[in-house]
Amino acid sequence: MSVSWVRVPFRSSVLWLPILLLAFSACTGADDDAAAVDEGPPALVDVATDVGLDFRHGAFRWATSPDPAAMMGGGLCWLDYDSDGWMDLFVVNSFSEDEVSRWKDSGGLPTSALFRNNEGVFEDVTEEAGAGLPVRGTGCVAADFDLDGAVDLYVTTERTNALLWNTGDGGFDEGATDAGVAAHGWHSGAAVGDLNGDGWPDLVVAGYADTNYTNPDATEGFPDTFLGVRDLLFLSNGPDDDGLVTFREAGSDAGLEARTEKGGYEYGLGAVVFDVDRDGDLDVYIANDTNPNRLYKNVPWPGGMAADPLGLGFRFEDVSTAAGVDQDKAGMGIAAGDYDRNGLPDFFVTNARLQGHGAFRDVSTDEVSPMYVDDSTIFGSFATYTGWGVSWMDIDLDADLDLFVANGGIPLTDLEEDRRPLQVFVNVSGDGAQFEESGRALGLDAVGPMHGRGSASADYDNDGDLDIAVNAVSGQLVLLENRGMVGNWLEVALDGFHPGAVVTVTLPDGRELVRDVLAGSSYLSSEDPRAHFGLGAATEVNEVVVVWPGGEETSLSGVAINRLITVKPPSR
Repeated sequence: MSVSWVRVPFRSSVLWLPILLLAFSACTGADDDAAAVDEGPPALVDVATDVGLDFRHGAFRWATSPDPAAMMGGGLCWLDYDSDGWMDLFVVNSFSEDEVSRWKDSGGLPTSALFRNNEGVFEDVTEEAGAGLPVRGTGCVAADFDLDGAVDLYVTTERTNALLWNTGDGGFDEGATDAGVAAHGWHSGAAVGDLNGDGWPDLVVAGYADTNYTNPDATEGFPDTFLGVRDLLFLSNGPDDDGLVTFREAGSDAGLEARTEKGGYEYGLGAVVFDVDRDGDLDVYIANDTNPNRLYKNVPWPGGMAADPLGLGFRFEDVSTAAGVDQDKAGMGIAAGDYDRNGLPDFFVTNARLQGHGAFRDVSTDEVSPMYVDDSTIFGSFATYTGWGVSWMDIDLDADLDLFVANGGIPLTDLEEDRRPLQVFVNVSGDGAQFEESGRALGLDAVGPMHGRGSASADYDNDGDLDIAVNAVSGQLVLLENRGMVGNWLEVALDGFHPGAVVTVTLPDGRELVRDVLAGSSYLSSEDPRAHFGLGAATEVNEVVVVWPGGEETSLSGVAINRLITVKPPSR
């Protein structure tokens, strides 16, 4: 491979203590310099067991069965739930209906799990934190819904969703019903952002299949054999008189999902909320299984909320077809990232089996009409795998985005034969014009195939490169530690919860590296909320610019590298 490799580890605890004020008031950071060390050849090494991540997904523990919900689930969320500067991990669990009695005879149903990160070593704190949900779970999103500085968790399931409020003292309280977001029925991907511009985080939840009602017009296999479940939009009401944040469901009013030509709903899986057209408000993209994917542009209501008869102040306009992203395949997960370095977010959508994945490069020329072209040929052969979790990330720290894909067979009928390998596609051209499949070169053969589902990247060990967690149906949790990469780096955290913000780093040679801050992405998962930049050989950063949701900007110059900086919004 024509790639430069090395890693710059940075484990000094000073970096993650209360952060020192630098020369610019909007940003804080650490003043330690990192030094490169030789850790051998570059590799992604599974260290889950070594660092205390002892988790096995509960579905099909004794035998497989024709249980779609048990086959589909498996999201996970990176979050700093205790605000100590280290990314903790929440893992969604499930079980098959045929094995309920055996689980109960064995001590109880399997539950979700929460692992606290103690400077790179994890401790299972599920029980003491009250984070163990005995549900047939699908996905999760980490978000500070009440803006109290403590990250909460929303968990989607096959039956009734859960909202784990972070109490700020190391625990969680479930409160989905009181908050108005219980959402009965099978739901999947969830994503968060302030969609109506009122300052409070809103919640988008993709609906999947209603296995209680068969589809009389089915022309394909599952999920077409059942009716679809409507996508939901929960707009925050802010806190009530008792301080509880509640939500109202407004998906239909906002135009989130129109019925299909036959009167039903589509089968949503992946979801992202971000500023697709860089116009200052947040938009929504949904990956649909066996139906066209949907891109919803956020359109302000003329005259604002006061002039809107429904009181929303905005509407969603479905621009999927006009934008060229209405791919009609078995959409699973979504990654959004600027892999061609033109400042605009591109999409990668994982699909099932022989269909091939979707890679959509943004070639828009204005904010009014988003436009994409299918760029999937630059990734070479995807083989015949079904992809699920997917992330744009600078794995090799060379200042461009690479791609990670978690694969696994569906339907799952044989726990041995249906496993599939993990894949990495390294950006070898710099501008996203060519990728090489590099999993074997990075040691993924040693990890082996699995029933991969949810995956998410994070710098779990705070050493300046991104690692990857993968949840696998019926299998052990995997944590791929990134080792041996050569390159400088910068991580940008935002003070407070600001999904939809856009962070741009300008290098001395004029290159601009752009990251969108997302709450909810990949397949049913949440990634590290800190924006990560590999800088390659660059020894300084000319400028860091944060465009906050709503359009305000913060610009910083003279930013040192190989460290985390924290940027405050203009109002703080």
